[in-house]
Amino acid sequence: MPRYFLHLYDDLVVRDEEGILLEDDSAALAEAIRVARLLAAAAVAEGQLRLSDRIEIEGETGALVAAIAWRDVVRIQD
Repeated sequence: MPRYFLHLYDDLVVRDEEGILLEDDSAALAEAIRVARLLAAAAVAEGQLRLSDRIEIEGETGALVAAIAWRDVVRIQD
């Protein structure tokens, strides 16, 4: 299984140095969405949410697989 790195971009850049073994790009995208929703929920619990915060998924070759912003993983309704 390939290794994917989920780098966090918010106030700081937090690079994932360990990575995670996942089946394919689709599984990496699903994992990034799951983590982004958890982090967005934690931010809301602290009274803030920046929709531009994001996770960038890097494959083991160093290629960017996808970028997931918080705005992509939550639906805000009135």
